[in-house]
Amino acid sequence: MADKTLFNHLLNGEFDSCNAYIEEALHGGDHLVSFLSEMLYAAASIKGVKNEDFHPIIVMNCIKNIIGDNRQSPSKILLSYCIEICKDREIIDYNKQINDQSSNEISNSSVFVGALEDAIQSADWEAVYKIMPKIYFVSDRSRSIVDTIADLGFQDIEENGLMIFHLLRAFNFKQKKSHVWTYASCLINKLKGRQLPKPSPKGKLKPDDILESITSYSAIGTIVNFAAMSRVWEGEYVRLRSYKREISSWLDENFSSSIMIDHISKQKGNSLKNNFVDIAEKIISKNSSKNTISRDIITLDALRYLKNKVGFHAFNFQISHLLKNENR
Repeated sequence: MADKTLFNHLLNGEFDSCNAYIEEALHGGDHLVSFLSEMLYAAASIKGVKNEDFHPIIVMNCIKNIIGDNRQSPSKILLSYCIEICKDREIIDYNKQINDQSSNEISNSSVFVGALEDAIQSADWEAVYKIMPKIYFVSDRSRSIVDTIADLGFQDIEENGLMIFHLLRAFNFKQKKSHVWTYASCLINKLKGRQLPKPSPKGKLKPDDILESITSYSAIGTIVNFAAMSRVWEGEYVRLRSYKREISSWLDENFSSSIMIDHISKQKGNSLKNNFVDIAEKIISKNSSKNTISRDIITLDALRYLKNKVGFHAFNFQISHLLKNENR
């Protein structure tokens, strides 16, 4: 283990060698933090698949959040599933790719962040891939390139918002400066799938205006996206003002009084103990497809956040639904 990192084992498909890292992480403390940091980095390094519902960085960050409910005695089922997420996926060593380029040659030419923003906005991906390394080196490999890409991505919250939130949170979790390029590459690969709309005008609504009514919404995808945008709103980001502009516009569009709310009796479900680690373990143990497990873990993490905001009486119906045995 001294000669190779956990990431190197995952990159080379040496999954049996990862068991020792799981055993260390079970002790909690720094071992757990190191394991989760490496797993988040590995997830950000996974090549996205066209029309994929959820990039692995999303579900990996959700598992990290849920594991945090019991740091002293972390769940082996959840730790093991972190490794499972990486199986049968292509992991790209983005850092090796950028380090193989000459930083001196790249940084000698003048370049401005505005040029990268214009290229992304116009979907000129050839220009994007030429400008990105220059911005990265000129900025001394700072995370500003990630923030720039995220800012533009929020112009399409329905398509990009969930991933951007979880990617930003994953990066904030003990990630190293050397990981910046990987996170930037992961995010730009998500954005290049479609043309971005133009920036939106500032809306009137804030997430707190929606909290009381969100429990009555039937569309679980809307609830999950709302939870992510509420968490972004509460965060500390250099470009938060711009993020909030797009979020408020999205809230106006999706939660105005003219939109029908499905008032089904969802909150009359059985009272549940709020042991989200136990619920996550049951979701993973149902032997569903990876896509189904990912969807349900992501949903659980969103409901976990909202129950803490709204009250533990809320969302019992939705959580009970996640525990049903059928492979939905």
